[in-house]
Amino acid sequence: MRKVILFISLTSVLLISCKNSTNSDELEPIYPQYEDTNANNINDYVEPETHSANHDFIDSNDDRICDLAQDGSSAWHGPGFIDNNNNGICDYWDQSHAMHSQHEGMRFHDENGDHRNDYFEEDTHWGEGHNFIDHNNDGLCDLSQDGSPTWHGPGFKDTNDNGVCDYWEEGGRGHGGMMGGHGHGG
Repeated sequence: MRKVILFISLTSVLLISCKNSTNSDELEPIYPQYEDTNANNINDYVEPETHSANHDFIDSNDDRICDLAQDGSSAWHGPGFIDNNNNGICDYWDQSHAMHSQHEGMRFHDENGDHRNDYFEEDTHWGEGHNFIDHNNDGLCDLSQDGSPTWHGPGFKDTNDNGVCDYWEEGGRGHGGMMGGHGHGG
């Protein structure tokens, strides 16, 4: 009888631990996220009506995309903002924090210290499936500034070969709205 109880106990523990580890892996979201509920190919989190950030919506060039999402800075848009050291930079993108680049989402890297994401800049451009494009001559890839689901930097995965990172597609772990929707910032 003891052997049966021991067997059932061990089997239960193994099944529960396997179930918990699988569920947590499947549900963990990827940041930053992309959502386009109005189907205009611009991330809702950077548009005026659905802007979600820890800063006000700024649009000095009237293109209806937050300027802080276009300047290559570490400004965060959408859910997932964590700032344990209270310096205003998301810990995932903060080079002074242990969480820097310790996630599967798009990353911020600033080796040259100009406060712009190196993956967007001409000399260090890392754009998945496209070359560096800079029609406005600001030194940043235009595809990093248009709000589109264009990926820059490491971590790109595209199993269906449609050019959009799997994380940002409907049902992906980085597609906004999953896990209960997004809030709207000021």
